[in-house]
Formats: sequence, C-alpha cells, structure tokens
Amino acid sequence: MAKVSVIIPVYNGEKTIKRCLDSVTAQTLADIEIIVVNDGSTDGTADIVTAQGDSRIRLFTVPNGGQGYARNTGMDASSGEYYAFIDADDEIEKDMLEKMYAAAKSNDADVVQCNIFDIYPDGCRVQLPLLDETVEITDRGAYADKYFATCRHSYEVCNKLIKRETVGTLRFGDTKKYFSEDLLFNLELISRVRRVTFIADPLYLYYQSETSHLHKNADERLAGLRLLFRDYIADAPDDMKGAAAYTAAMVLSYSAADCAAARDMLAGGEFKGYLKTALKRGCGVKRRLFLAVLLYAPLGVKVKLVKLYGGRGQK
Repeated sequence: MAKVSVIIPVYNGEKTIKRCLDSVTAQTLADIEIIVVNDGSTDGTADIVTAQGDSRIRLFTVPNGGQGYARNTGMDASSGEYYAFIDADDEIEKDMLEKMYAAAKSNDADVVQCNIFDIYPDGCRVQLPLLDETVEITDRGAYADKYFATCRHSYEVCNKLIKRETVGTLRFGDTKKYFSEDLLFNLELISRVRRVTFIADPLYLYYQSETSHLHKNADERLAGLRLLFRDYIADAPDDMKGAAAYTAAMVLSYSAADCAAARDMLAGGEFKGYLKTALKRGCGVKRRLFLAVLLYAPLGVKVKLVKLYGGRGQK
C-alpha cells in the first residue's frame, strides 16, 4: 500500500499534463501511486502520460463524464493510505506531499489542508487565510460556521490530503449537474472528520485562466450551485442544515456578481431563507452586516452589493 494515492483527472490536457506530472513525480515523498484518469480526451493527452515512463503512473481511459466521475474512477482504482487530488493544469511544490503526510501522521489528522498559490497571467497571490493549526471537531455545525462558510476550510480538494479510512464510500457528485463537486464533497466530508490540520504554506500552484472550470458560464455556475445547496440541505444531518444554509448565503452571493439571473435569486424566497438562517449563526460583524443588507435592502442595492463584493468566498 502506497502512502498517498495521487489522483489526476484530465480532459484534453495535452498542453499542461506533462508539467503537472513532472511536479508529482519529483515529489520528495516517493512512496506514492499516481492514477491518471483520461476523461474521454480527444487530443494527445494519453500519449503524453504514457511517455512519462514512471512505473508509479497508471493510466485509465473512460468515456467523458466530468471531473467528479473521473475522480471516482481513480479512487476506486487506488490503494493508498491517503488521497491527494491534483488538477491536470496545475502543479505542486516538490515537498507538498511529504509535508502534508508528515502533518497527517503527527497530528492524527483525517484531513490536512495547505494554502494555495493562485497564478494569473499578470501576477500571483496566496488564496487562503494563513492558518497553522489543528482543529478537533466536536460540533460539526460550529466547525462549518467558523471554517467552511468563511472559506478557511476551502471548497477545493486539490489542496488537501484526505485519509482513505475517513472517506469510506463517499464519492464525488456530477460535475455537470452541480458545477462545484468539490464543494459538495467537502460539505459531506465534514460529517466524517474528527481532526483537520491547516498548513499556512502555499504548496499548491493553481493556474487561473478564462477557460478553466471556475470561469465557465456564470449563470450556469450559479444555477448548479443553487441546485447543489438545495439537494444537500434537503438530506443533510440536522446539525449541518443551518451551517449549510449559512454557507449557501455566502457562496451564492459571491457567485452572483456577473449573472443575469442574480436579480431573480436575490429576490427569491429560497435565498432569503438562507440569509435568515445565516444571521442566526455564529458569523462575525462584517459578514452579519453584509448578509443583513442582502436580506433587507432594496433589490437594486443588493445587486450592486454582490457586484462590488463578488468573487471568492474568503473575501
């Protein structure tokens, strides 16, 4: 059994997959397996993966089903003690897996999260708050209020090392249906986790581009996120329903910035319900003010507010 199973879904990634794989095969933690799931690519991706010539790499080719289902294929084919999920257009620092595995073992952590270095064509920035701590989860709702709704526990899986035993049978949802299968996976994962270790160092290099999944059609993205929260909250454990509504209020408001459908969402009863629940949770003064304006202000003010503060949920 390898210490870490690195799972890389890829669709038409011939321009970036070698860069990604080079960063993974160069890891200072050598005891890893690398599972590349070719999600129905029609370019030269498979040939590039095969040409790497590293015995730790295994390539699986499946019909195109989206990133979530491709990750599930990788999980089912893996045997490592921990999962690491890397996107095919990104890179990782050479000591990322070693540092995260050491933190997982020394802290008996179910999840280890490092920071992310966002790389844009015109510059770079550290994405997340600088946290260096281990958190024992005794109240899942309170943890989600403090860490998840505020994006301290980020919605990505690419910057996490996750214990296989903790994940169990949990798998990713449909990327094409929900847009952010990472967010849904993390929400569901919280109910299984005892301890999370945060590392402030940005060890994951996240290349941002206008063609990436994150920047696809804004209205489709918003519709997928609304469906995600609706479905999750309907079946969520009782101690997670309120925290999920708080998270929905934050994520949907930040995601509505460039959407033609923003006015309908902001005026709708479902979103107002999220806001009312969120205001009863343990949110800070600035977020409470932000949410209160979105609930009680005239619609035109609400639209201007989400445009002003639109972007990632940790702002």
